[in-house]
Amino acid sequence: MSSEESEFENEQDPITGETSTKLVGFVTRRLPWERTNLTNAKMRRDRAHQRNLTPHARQMAKPRRVGGDSDRPRPDGPGWAVRPPPAASE
Repeated sequence: MSSEESEFENEQDPITGETSTKLVGFVTRRLPWERTNLTNAKMRRDRAHQRNLTPHARQMAKPRRVGGDSDRPRPDGPGWAVRPPPAASE
């Protein structure tokens, strides 16, 4: 799972003048230690999930965009999924 933040937008009602906050999407941050194999596997699963949504659920889904890099620490995971730590310079 990648790091994610909600993205909100303020709306003002033209009649009452009241301001409300509306969820407009999500900002997903890239995991810099994630290998391409894992990124591709997650993208395939996301596409399969989208195809299986009902038309109503697809319409209600909020858009996602990729923001900057996540600061989540590198986990101890399998080599196909997690990049090794950078070599220490001597």
